[in-house]
Amino acid sequence: MNGYISMDKTLINEGVMFEFDIFVSSSSNSGLKIFKGKNSVITNNDITILSSIEEIFIQEKYKERYKMSLKTITQSISSKEDRKEEFEKHSKEIYSNATLVLENLFDNPETLGNYENSKSVVNDLVGNILDDDFTLKSLMHIAEHDFYTHTHSLNVAIYSMCLGSFLKLDQKALAELGESALLHDLGKSKIDPAIINKDGKLTDKEFRTMMAHSSLGYTIGLKIGIKNKNVLHGIKYHHEKMDGTGYPEGLLGTGIPLFARIIGLCDIFDALTSKRSYKEAMTTFEAVKLIKTHMSGHVDLKLLNSLLLMFR
Repeated sequence: MNGYISMDKTLINEGVMFEFDIFVSSSSNSGLKIFKGKNSVITNNDITILSSIEEIFIQEKYKERYKMSLKTITQSISSKEDRKEEFEKHSKEIYSNATLVLENLFDNPETLGNYENSKSVVNDLVGNILDDDFTLKSLMHIAEHDFYTHTHSLNVAIYSMCLGSFLKLDQKALAELGESALLHDLGKSKIDPAIINKDGKLTDKEFRTMMAHSSLGYTIGLKIGIKNKNVLHGIKYHHEKMDGTGYPEGLLGTGIPLFARIIGLCDIFDALTSKRSYKEAMTTFEAVKLIKTHMSGHVDLKLLNSLLLMFR
């Protein structure tokens, strides 16, 4: 069409604004009509409409402005990709360091230095989650999904803090939640490894032994100097259930502290989405569906719905 040139549709992104009119073919005649006026912000609805339009145009006299827009947007995309790559590299370093810290912590849980190191891990994770470049997918991408106590504890801490951030908890509360989640299985350091690592179903006796780990973790927490009740309650009560059938005290509903409800949900979620020797890992939505259909009396359903929204 004389006086017009084709425009690259991939430049059309929500929130972008151009210094020229954008035209599309007119259905009423063979000419063009203005789709978006110059200096108008592109909306999500515009993008939806354009998805069914084959070609868009600008006036040829604005060719140089178009070239400048093309250059600016390309540089912005490149810069964003660089930031994403740097962020993911930093996240991998944090995860790798955290795994080593947790190995030491579970080997020597009552060594004060190991506990202090775990707090620095939490602070690093909180910083990452509050970073402008953070996405949950970036942390899920680096998470280990073979089930080991220390990697499981780290994953539960990540999911719990992400959910806490989604729920608009402040930075102080996120750090407390992360600490509690990271230490939620600390009591397993006092349980026979043969029981911890057993493939398949535990005997009644073994299960009773395993049930002690939440109270043991609470006791260790007191020994290493944890005084924050939110942190301690998350450790002690993460196996309580909304219907009152959990342990160690059979707490009911919202009588279960918020941190414990968050950690308990994320504990189940990571167990289902991690590979074990006797089962394959579930997908995110398979796990959420199973929890919703078979464990509705066990977890806080409002938190479960928030977890689902968080993954969208």
